[in-house]
Amino acid sequence: MAPNIFLLLLLSSLLLSPSSSFVPTTPTKLVKPLSATSSEENNSRLNQEEIVHPINHADYIKEPSNNDLPPPLVDNTVISPNQQSSSLINEYDDARSIEFNIDPLQAHQPSKRHMARLQLEARLKAIYTPVNSNEYWDLRDEILQLEEDLQVAKSHLGSTRYGNSNGKSSAGVKAIETMLRRCQAKDAEHVYRVTSRAAEVAERMGRWEEADRFAEESARARRMLPQFNLEGLWVGKYGKHGFEMINVTYSGDQLIAYKVTGDQNIPRGHISFVVDLSPPGSYSDMMEDEQDGSFGSYCVDLPRYPGRGQAAEPNYENPQYLEGQLVVIGPGDYFSFAWIPLEHQIFFGRPSPELTLKMLREGGSPSLTAGMGGPVPLLEDGNVRAMTDYLFRCMEITLDRIEDERCEGKAEGCGIWYGGDDEGICHFQ
Repeated sequence: MAPNIFLLLLLSSLLLSPSSSFVPTTPTKLVKPLSATSSEENNSRLNQEEIVHPINHADYIKEPSNNDLPPPLVDNTVISPNQQSSSLINEYDDARSIEFNIDPLQAHQPSKRHMARLQLEARLKAIYTPVNSNEYWDLRDEILQLEEDLQVAKSHLGSTRYGNSNGKSSAGVKAIETMLRRCQAKDAEHVYRVTSRAAEVAERMGRWEEADRFAEESARARRMLPQFNLEGLWVGKYGKHGFEMINVTYSGDQLIAYKVTGDQNIPRGHISFVVDLSPPGSYSDMMEDEQDGSFGSYCVDLPRYPGRGQAAEPNYENPQYLEGQLVVIGPGDYFSFAWIPLEHQIFFGRPSPELTLKMLREGGSPSLTAGMGGPVPLLEDGNVRAMTDYLFRCMEITLDRIEDERCEGKAEGCGIWYGGDDEGICHFQ
C-alpha cells in the first residue's frame, strides 16, 4: 500500500512542476484570473481578452504563396477563390447562351422623337382627312358639288332679289356656305393654300401676330401633304445608266432633287429636276393614271405638279432644262418624275440601309450640293465634316421612314432593295 501512495505522489509532483514541458494537444482558451471586482467590470474585461492559440512553427518556415493572400472583399463580404472562379464561369456561360438564344426578338421600341412625331400626326389626322385616301377623294367630290350648288343658289338669289322673295333663297345660300366651309376645313391642301396666302398679306401689312398665327396653321396643314414630305434619299432607275440615288430638299414651295450618285450625262452633285409645289388655284388639277392590266384595270386620281428636268449630252455638255411633271403615288411611298419631251419617266422609292451604304461606297466621294442653294465643298478641298454633316441630314429623314415601317412590324420596308451581288439588280417592293 505504501509503494502505491509513493508512486501517486511522485506522478502528481511531475505534473504540477513549473518546468514541465507539457503542452495541450488541443487549442484552449487561456484567460487571466479575475480580480475581486464587480461583475460588470469582469464581463468587460472578458470581452477585451485576446484568444491565445498554440504556436505552429511550420507557419514560419513555409514560403508564402498566392493562396495565402486574403480573399477579396465585395460589399464587405468575403469571397473565397472557389466562389470567385465559379462566378466567372457563370458569367461566361451567360454570355455564350446569348449566341444560342432562339427566342423571338422583342418588338422594336420607337424613340422619343418618333413617338412625339406620331402623336402630332395623330392629332393632325383628327383634323384633316388623309390626303390621297378614298375618303379624301370623296371629300374633294363633295367640295366640288357644293361649289356648284353655291353658284346656282347665288344666281337664283340674284334673279329673285327684285322679285317676291320670302328669304328662303338667302337661307339656302348660307346653309351651303356653312357646309362648304366645314368640308374645306378638313382639306389640308385648301387650308395650306388659304393660310399661306393670308400670312403673306398680313406680313406685308405689318400685322405680325396675325401673320404668325396664319403661318403656324399653314405649317400644320403642310405636314399632311405628301408632296411636302418627300425629303431625304430616294433611288430610281435612270434608263441605261442603272439605279441612281438622289436627295430631295425644299426651298419654300419648290422641290429640288440633287444627284448623290451620277452618270456621264448628269454628274453627281448636280440638279436632276425641280418642281413647283405652289398650291393650285382649283381642285381640278388632277390626272387619271390607267394602271397596267396585270394589277387590275382601274383608275386612280394622282396629284401632279409642274417641274423642269435637266438633260445633257455626255460629259455634261449642253445642259438644259426640259418640261417635266412630278406625280405623287399614294401617301408618299413612291413618286415619279417625267421628262415630257423625251417621254421618259422614272419611278423613285426609298432605299434600304444596305443599298444606301452600297451606293454611297461605290459612288466614291461625291460633290454634293445643299438644298438651300449653297454648295458643299468638295472632298478634295479637305472639308470632310461639311460633307459628313450633309449626308447625316440626308439619312435622318430617310431613317424616319424606316423606323415607321419597323414599328408597324414590317420585316422589309417598302421602297428599293438590292437583290445581291449574284443578281446585280434592284427591286421595287
